[in-house]
Amino acid sequence: MLQALKTSRSRGSAVFFGVLMLIFYAVPIFTDNFYLLSVFTTAYLYMIFATSWDVFSGYAHLMNFGHALFIGLAGYLTAFVDRYWGLPPIVVLPMCAVLCGGMGMLIGFLTLRLKGPYFAMITIAFAAVAYESAIMFSDFTGGEEGIPGISSLTESFLGDYYFILVTMTLIYLFLLWFTRGRWGLLLKATSQNEDSVLASGIDTAWLKIRAYSISGALCGIGGCVYAYSLTHVGPTSMEQVLSTTILIMAIVGGLGTITGPFLGALVLVLFNELSRDLEEYRLLIYTTMVVVIIFVAPRGIISWGQPLARVLKLSGKRE
Repeated sequence: MLQALKTSRSRGSAVFFGVLMLIFYAVPIFTDNFYLLSVFTTAYLYMIFATSWDVFSGYAHLMNFGHALFIGLAGYLTAFVDRYWGLPPIVVLPMCAVLCGGMGMLIGFLTLRLKGPYFAMITIAFAAVAYESAIMFSDFTGGEEGIPGISSLTESFLGDYYFILVTMTLIYLFLLWFTRGRWGLLLKATSQNEDSVLASGIDTAWLKIRAYSISGALCGIGGCVYAYSLTHVGPTSMEQVLSTTILIMAIVGGLGTITGPFLGALVLVLFNELSRDLEEYRLLIYTTMVVVIIFVAPRGIISWGQPLARVLKLSGKRE
């Protein structure tokens, strides 16, 4: 019975994801509005950031308050490589993944073998140091103005749209495969009872370090694409407000689900961008909406789909 229920949910999620992806890929067919396409492009980027955050923090229940560190590192590496070597994006993407994955492994090695709030504290510290360094070493980083003139992903905006969309799709599918297999189960078990997992002969410290490294590597890919899409990188890409925004998106969507942060990023980006006409009231309404969603759905908006799935299943049986 339980297995049948899980299979039904998996099929429902697959159908929902398939329909959503068809809509995303079909958007340019029905409109060539530059602003609307740029809003969707921004949503895809934040989906990468939020889901890559969730693969570690959502499953291991260890809060990462400096996720924007990886976005900034990848952005500056992209700018340097593009300026001095002129390498194509397809080559720069894995370079950013390796850099950010290595940084994630370093931070994890320093903190994830210890218990307590050390991990959360060190993520804030590393992001703050990187932000200040980007301003201090202005001869290399451009200071507060950053580095402009980065090449675009492709020769057209439509090409950029599909490049970012395909990148987001592949990362999302990889994270679903990763978290619904052995690794996801071990991370969840570790967050619930680490001593029991240790007793079974599994090195939980290295498990978390590897997961955090993957989180950083995937965010680095997103940060690289982000820099190419803006054709500019600056210290703002490592600001604490960006890390907080990503965290809020994951919480609103539903921690430890991958699909939840995926939806949370989509909903909040679309609402934020499409409510610009509200002007000074926009921030108030945005904040109120986030608080209400968290209050009404503490497990995220992904939890709203479970009652709907049960209703559809019951109606199907009656027919």
